[in-house]
Amino acid sequence: MGIIGKDLMPQTHINVTWFPAALLMALATLSGCGRVEWNDDLEYPDRTSSIVVLDKPPDQAPPGFPLPGRPAVVPEWLTARGVTLLNPASMSEKPWSDNWKNALHEELISHFATPGKPRLGAPDAPALTVLANELGLTESKLAEGARLYRRLCVQCHGMSGDGVGASSAWLSPAPRDLRTGDFKFISTAEHKLPSGFQPLKARPRHEDLVRSLRSGLEGTSMPSFALLGDESLEAIAAYVLHLSIRGELEFTVMNGALRQDRETLQLVTKSPEQEELIRYKRLLSTTLEWEDPEADVDDFVAKQSSPSIKAYAEKYIDRVLREYIAANKNPLPVPAYPYPENQPVPATSLTAGHTLFKAQCVNCHADYGRQSDLRFDIWGSVVRPANLTQSQYKGGRRPVDLYYRIARGIPPCAMPKANLGDTDPGRAGWDLVNFLQALPHPDQLPSDVRDQVYGPSRIKLGANP
Repeated sequence: MGIIGKDLMPQTHINVTWFPAALLMALATLSGCGRVEWNDDLEYPDRTSSIVVLDKPPDQAPPGFPLPGRPAVVPEWLTARGVTLLNPASMSEKPWSDNWKNALHEELISHFATPGKPRLGAPDAPALTVLANELGLTESKLAEGARLYRRLCVQCHGMSGDGVGASSAWLSPAPRDLRTGDFKFISTAEHKLPSGFQPLKARPRHEDLVRSLRSGLEGTSMPSFALLGDESLEAIAAYVLHLSIRGELEFTVMNGALRQDRETLQLVTKSPEQEELIRYKRLLSTTLEWEDPEADVDDFVAKQSSPSIKAYAEKYIDRVLREYIAANKNPLPVPAYPYPENQPVPATSLTAGHTLFKAQCVNCHADYGRQSDLRFDIWGSVVRPANLTQSQYKGGRRPVDLYYRIARGIPPCAMPKANLGDTDPGRAGWDLVNFLQALPHPDQLPSDVRDQVYGPSRIKLGANP
């Protein structure tokens, strides 16, 4: 049987590296340590951690990984490389910013309620509730998702989804901060919204979140939760979206109040008495879409007596919900596998995939990932492009999972999609998948490719690659 074959469906995969994490999770749950009950009135904590404004990766690499027991994001490493960090506490320094902070807190409570009794959409914004229900984010499903999240996820991901749970400092890589709306492993095609606007972010499809829960993430402390069953996984995925949309709104408003980009600072310097209005208009213009092509920010602001975080929040949540709905309707097309089924992968395919890899992938996956440089991801955490000779794939090891990474990239890590050409991009994509699957197994590579990857002397001596 070839490396690919016909099967693109999920495969059962047991990786012994998951056993300790899964065992600890099971023991904690059985002993009661994994059960956390919250009063319905307990509120989500306001964001206090720095907002990382990383529009493009710094030129200088990180000095290393943070030491065990330390936070995943090291502020001084980022500021030394010119990355802007915004402190939420400084929102109280301006005469108007306390109003923004208090209004934001009220809107977060109104639209998302509490961890013990979550919802999505304020009671006075029924249109948002309709959109949330279309995504499956009903109050009953969110309640069940929150219950399971408290039991199984909060220890790593934290109450608000900030990735700073009780055990997070001792895990590498660190648990994901869900509050920015960024997700690594997606199968969504590039698309436009019905309004013609581009989505603000590359949104995952619902099944992408469920797959991560069902399969876990190889090489991390995120185990598989497949034993919970589909309904429970659906509920947790819904609650993850709830946390993500809540955190994204909070992030965006705080960033708007504190942003230090050149254009904003020039406008504020010119008219300091208009700073609140300037920042509000900048917030509107960079994150909202306008259904009427003739409408603009000034029209929207003119209808308000003063900058309204309430009006902004409703429009922003509306947009994000519709972006997730659109993502679910736009799966990335996967071309048919172009080689005979149940036969070894042709050497020509492996050679073609290797040629494509050398042309597009070695800048990040240096020496096939064995000498990859450290870099920062969009959260400000330190990451290293994968060592692809080790057969460890965080985003899934199915052939189709590798195809998604190739054809869509990993946006939060600045991994671009591959340029598969215009002649036969489907074949080129599968050639690269074939090569990546064969790469950890020298005996499956053509001799000339094997010599380039591992060196002839090492293979002849039977050395461990």
